[in-house]
Amino acid sequence: MKFLQSIHYVAVLAFGLMCQFTLFYASTVQADITDITSLISANNYWECILDDMQGVKNDQAAKAVAAACYSKFPDTSEPVDVSSPLFGAQTRDECFAEFGKEATSFRALKQIRMACHFLYPQVADQDPEKYLQPILDLAE
Repeated sequence: MKFLQSIHYVAVLAFGLMCQFTLFYASTVQADITDITSLISANNYWECILDDMQGVKNDQAAKAVAAACYSKFPDTSEPVDVSSPLFGAQTRDECFAEFGKEATSFRALKQIRMACHFLYPQVADQDPEKYLQPILDLAE
């Protein structure tokens, strides 16, 4: 009988250690996921616009997205620490094509265009009329 009690005690101890390891591992994985999420989430108002304005279909929804981004990032000035993206769009036009392709709201498209302007700087050799023409065409 003592032998069975000993085996039972060892089994309970092993199960307890396994549960502690699982909880520790799960919390470590959660911390790693949180760290990764913070690396890929928006760092400023304009990145928030690009993340959340994609696919917006009407101006009311676009206004709500802009308000939500403003509540997270009240500074809407041009970001100073913009780094070159490693993947995806490399220019303003590519940014607008990528992030604006599913949006049909004029307000959303205007915000996306402004975000691309701030986050994907290019040499300003285009005249403003040519640069804004895609937005004006959509408004018609």
